Amino acid sequence: MRALPATGLALMLPLFLAGCSQPQVDVMFECASPSGSKVATLYRVASGDRPSDIQMKMNVRPATDSFDDSMQSFSFKHGYDAIMHWHSDHEMLVEYPQSSDITNQEPVIFGSSQTFDASDAITILYQEKPSTHGYFMVEKRCFSAPE
Repeated sequence: MRALPATGLALMLPLFLAGCSQPQVDVMFECASPSGSKVATLYRVASGDRPSDIQMKMNVRPATDSFDDSMQSFSFKHGYDAIMHWHSDHEMLVEYPQSSDITNQEPVIFGSSQTFDASDAITILYQEKPSTHGYFMVEKRCFSAPE
């Protein structure tokens, strides 16, 4: 077997490192619950440049905790937007683009799964909504009922 010349190794190293890169995580927006004690975050995770490499995710956490992209309650592909409606601190509606490919959907978030008190559950209703190429043409994406 013949060894690669040093220039061959130098050319292959960027290709190898590109395959090992970490996904890019971008927070799109955050939406506080009516009391402000909880925060729902919509964020994008991109593992490449193609639309199929992009996944949208939602995380719900106590407002006192920092964002953790490993925690998710909802995720989808082939849609790039969402609208969140907090009805109370324990109930919310999430609207997502029609024809999205749902990859994870939890109808109830129990405290232990998202670092809340184990007795603190949040019921989430999900609803498809017509969109323009996976985006909603609205200015406001976060709604919170008064406490």
